[in-house]
Formats: sequence, C-alpha cells, structure tokens
Amino acid sequence: MTDNGGWKRKYQWVLSWPGEEKEDWCAFHEGLYIGRVSRDKTSLLKGTFRWSGGCPEWSSFQRIMPHTGRAAEAWQAAKAVEDGYDAGLARSGPRPAIVAAKIGPLDADGIPLWLR
Repeated sequence: MTDNGGWKRKYQWVLSWPGEEKEDWCAFHEGLYIGRVSRDKTSLLKGTFRWSGGCPEWSSFQRIMPHTGRAAEAWQAAKAVEDGYDAGLARSGPRPAIVAAKIGPLDADGIPLWLR
C-alpha cells in the first residue's frame, strides 16, 4: 500500500493473506485488529477499495458510523480506517487491560501470532 496525498500510515498494516493476495491488508494498533482494506474484484464497483473498521476484541469500543465504505485508492481507504479508529479512541478512552488478554501473544512487529 502506498502513501499519497501527504497522508502517512499511523498504525501497522500487513497483508491479510501473505503470499496469496497483494491488495488486501489488515491494520493493527499494538496487536489490536482495527480494520481492513481490500480491492473489490467482483462487484459493479470493482477496482475500488473496500474498507471496514472494527475492534472485535474490545467490546466497549465506540466506533463511529459509517464504519465501512469505499474509496478510489488504497491509501484513502486506509486513512478512513485509521481516522475511524482514532475517533473511536477519543470516544472510548484508554484501552481496558482485559483487551490485551483477548489479543494473545504478539510477534516482534506487534502483530498477533494467529495472523502469521
């Protein structure tokens, strides 16, 4: 994923399916899954990038609406994920300690081992 428009990634982005899919990424903040971006290859809007935000391990996270959408470029979709997460953090406050237990062990890059 390239950075454009002066935007710089704030969180860790990794391929969702390493070695298989080159246009599908997941975002993490200190091991917490915060969203996904992928190129649509099948619908009438194919070629656009779908994005979705979420924190499934953090049940009290107050995400903003909309928490899904589309963008013309991958960086725009990634920015939407990160902006939505930041807005949710502002609403939710500090991450509860219990969330770390749900995330599980992390690798050296701060990515959950289940993804590797």
